[in-house]
Amino acid sequence: MRSLVLLAFGLQAAETGYIDPTACRPCHTAIFDSYQRSGMGRSFSKVTSVPPLKEFRHQASERTYSIVKRGAESLLRREPLAIQKRIDYVVGSGNHSKTFVHRDEAGRLLELPLSWYAEGSEWNMSPGYDRPDHSDFRRELTDSCLFCHNGYPSNANGGLAQGIDCQRCHGPGEAHAKQKGAIVNPAKLSYERQLEVCLQCHLESASRTLPDSVRRPGRTSFSYRPGEPLGDFITYYEFEKSTAEDRITVNGAGYGMMKSACFLQSKGRLQCVTCHDPHRPVAPASHFTEVCRSCHAQAHETSTNDCARCHMQKRRTEDAVHVVMTDHRIRRRPLSGDLLTKVPERHDSASGPVKLLYPPRLPDNAETRLAHAMAQRDSTLLAPAIAEAKSMQSEPYFALGESLKREGRIVDAIRAYRAAVDRAPDDPAAYVPMAELMVGSGDARSAITSLEPAHKRMPRDVKLLNSLAIAYVQENRVDEAFQLLSSAVKIQPDDPVSWLNFGVCQEAKGDPQGALAAYQRSISLQPDLARARQFLQRLTQRSIR
Repeated sequence: MRSLVLLAFGLQAAETGYIDPTACRPCHTAIFDSYQRSGMGRSFSKVTSVPPLKEFRHQASERTYSIVKRGAESLLRREPLAIQKRIDYVVGSGNHSKTFVHRDEAGRLLELPLSWYAEGSEWNMSPGYDRPDHSDFRRELTDSCLFCHNGYPSNANGGLAQGIDCQRCHGPGEAHAKQKGAIVNPAKLSYERQLEVCLQCHLESASRTLPDSVRRPGRTSFSYRPGEPLGDFITYYEFEKSTAEDRITVNGAGYGMMKSACFLQSKGRLQCVTCHDPHRPVAPASHFTEVCRSCHAQAHETSTNDCARCHMQKRRTEDAVHVVMTDHRIRRRPLSGDLLTKVPERHDSASGPVKLLYPPRLPDNAETRLAHAMAQRDSTLLAPAIAEAKSMQSEPYFALGESLKREGRIVDAIRAYRAAVDRAPDDPAAYVPMAELMVGSGDARSAITSLEPAHKRMPRDVKLLNSLAIAYVQENRVDEAFQLLSSAVKIQPDDPVSWLNFGVCQEAKGDPQGALAAYQRSISLQPDLARARQFLQRLTQRSIR
């Protein structure tokens, strides 16, 4: 029995200094109220209403979804193998889309497989879900996922923030609210620092580049502070050679703008706030035309009232194909063809040599070379870069382990993962792939030696429970594996892998009926889990004989 390869994320420490943003309102009432109507102010919220949906049939996965009501609550229901989840939160303002989120009993945020799109006012699959083997109700939203949609999920108040709040651009507000201390005013920052307040969420070069950015080792998802150099927090990359396709992403407005001749020739005069007032809802087209005419007073007829219609066309984004957004790459001539025609969702990953995108320049030192190697995902670059930088952080070693695993260098990958866990023993990220490789190599004892102390420190981490249980089974310690998996299905009752492994243990303990129920539960949670179906079929055929 082997675990599936599951992506684990490190725990995020609470960010200090942040307060309930409503504390800003008494002194800044007009700006606060106006900002609440903006897209950023409505980027994440508790759900208050859900568009009706009688039925949506997804052909690729052969599943049907509908919205059902239970009192004041709305739930998303799936057929066949009926399962439904309460809709608790909405990601997105609705200007372009709304993706709905369920919060389970353990506090995890789970993205739901259907989203509502403003283009066409229609329901369709959430980004990344238009495939037969989609994540259904299992995709967890982490701090990294929510960074550009929410304030500070791990804030000191212990609750979920409600959208991008004042503090994303102005910095932590506690000292300012209590003692009238200093707070960041982006308008008083240098041009670069002011621009970076926006770029922290809008500088994606390509959604299928893995990765297009590398957070500095040791920095957590929400540790950037307005006014600090963005490059101290994260570095951005793009392909050395431009691709033949000219596509845009949801978070790529800053990338498009910075590629524009208008931006490059403005010498600092053009930036995001030249056109967008972050405190207010979207302005009418006439406002943007006035901005264009401030530099291009004689262009075309003076009666032209919508420059963006030709020079910043609306297009479908590559990472959310049902979303239509303004292309912020300002073009001299319009792109040809129907830019709004529906396109199929792609799931391949772009790859190839990358180069630094932002900051435009970095010092030529070991830290810079390490960040570039992590973006390149090439073990021949990573290993010497780690050695040169003498890194004490876990992230580079984890990246090296992932690269070596892809290359099939199992022994070296295990060594790299071990270095990662040695540097961050309370981060579960590297334990699971390390243990999987150890068990797959026939060395379950080493996996157990590594996982048991981690399990004691993190007893409710379901991925660790499964990994340790699998190692126990390899050593014929079935009773111990059974106990671990009994805990796993209680902690996270909607995890199909835990139920699959639990069924295997029940079979080994001579309980075919318990195994049958576990396999059926696993399949109901993940209908395309082939191994659960195989084990269920084998068990059923055995009972018939």
